[in-house]
Amino acid sequence: MAGEASEEGVEGAGNGEEAVVEAALFAAGRPLTAAEIAELTDLPIRVARRFADELVREYSERAGGLEVREFEGRYVMQVRSTVADRVSKVGPQELDPPLLRTLAVIARHQPIPQSELARVRGNKSYGHVRELLERGLIRAEKDGRTKIITTTKSFAEYFGLDFDDPDFVRRAMEGRRLGVTPMYRSLAERMGLEYDVVNPYQPNKNDIQAMKGLDLLVIAPGYAERAREHYSGELIEAGVRTFTQLKESIRLIAEMAGSADPAKAASLLEEVDAVLAGYRERAIGARPIKPLSPMIEEISLDLGISTDEKGIPAAPDYKGVEAEIQVPTHQPYEMDIIERIRERYEALLKGVADVGRSKEADQNDG
Repeated sequence: MAGEASEEGVEGAGNGEEAVVEAALFAAGRPLTAAEIAELTDLPIRVARRFADELVREYSERAGGLEVREFEGRYVMQVRSTVADRVSKVGPQELDPPLLRTLAVIARHQPIPQSELARVRGNKSYGHVRELLERGLIRAEKDGRTKIITTTKSFAEYFGLDFDDPDFVRRAMEGRRLGVTPMYRSLAERMGLEYDVVNPYQPNKNDIQAMKGLDLLVIAPGYAERAREHYSGELIEAGVRTFTQLKESIRLIAEMAGSADPAKAASLLEEVDAVLAGYRERAIGARPIKPLSPMIEEISLDLGISTDEKGIPAAPDYKGVEAEIQVPTHQPYEMDIIERIRERYEALLKGVADVGRSKEADQNDG
C-alpha cells in the first residue's frame, strides 16, 4: 500500500514514478487528493504530493492543451481553459477558478442562503449559482426572499467523495489547517477561523513542530523567504498596512482557508468599509503629504490625501527620520487588526490637522 514504499527507493525513481502519478491523474478523470494518488500509485503520500506538485509546475510551462491543477488539496488533469470552448462538445466542461471558489464556499458552509453567499463572494456569485445549477453540482430551494443552497450527488461524484450528504461533504471539505503569525491572531478570530499561532521567522522547537502540520500559513508581505527556511506549505502574504489592503486580505484568506465563518467575514468587511468611509470623510480638504516611505504613501492614497514633494513630511516612527508627522508602527502583536490600522490613520490625520493649525496661527501672528 501507499506507506510501504521506501523513501530511498522513491527518491531514486525519478521520472518513472512521476509518470505513474501523471497516468493516475489522467485515468481518474476527476480530482484526486494526495492520499488517493498515493494509494493508486503505491507511493508515500508526501512523495505523491511532491510529484503532483511537480506536474502542476511542468504543465503550467507547456503550451499544450492539457493542464494539471491543484485546488483545495486535490489535483486534477483537465483541458486548458484557453482551448476548453473549442472542445466542449466532446467532453464535460471543467470549472474555472472563480467558479470553484464559489463552489468551495457553498460546500463548506451549506446549507447556505444565497444572500449570504453573495455577501462573501459578491454579485458575481449569482451567475456562478446559475452555472452550478445547470451543471447539477448544487441545488437551490426557495426560502422566503432568498434560496438555500446545498451540494448534490453530482458534486460528490465530481470530487470523489463517498457520500453526498451535505454534512459529510462539509466535513470532508474542512481539511486545511491554518497557521497565523501573532500579528494576524485577531484577524483570524474576527473571521471565525480555527488556527494555530506560530512564529515562522525565528521559530522555537514548538513552532517548527506545529508548522509541519499546517497546510496554509498567513504571514506579513516580504517575509516569505524567511518563512520558507522552516515551512514548506502554502503561504498567504496578507497586507494590512491600509484598510483597502485589509479588505483584500480578508477575501483572500476566506477563499484559501475556506473555514471562515461567512457571516463573520462579511460583517468584518462591512465594518472595515464603514471605518474607511469615516476616515476618508475626515480627510477631505487635508493638506498634501510628503510621504517618506511606501507605507505612508499607501495610507495617504487610501485616505484620498494628495501627495506632493512640498507637502507635510510624514514618516513611520521606525525610520528615525525627522518629520512633522510620525506614524506608529511598533504596535503590540496582540493589538486588534482594525485598531492597529486606526492608530496609523489617526496619527496621520491628527498630524495634518496640527500642522495646519500651526501654520494658520503663524499667519495670524504675522
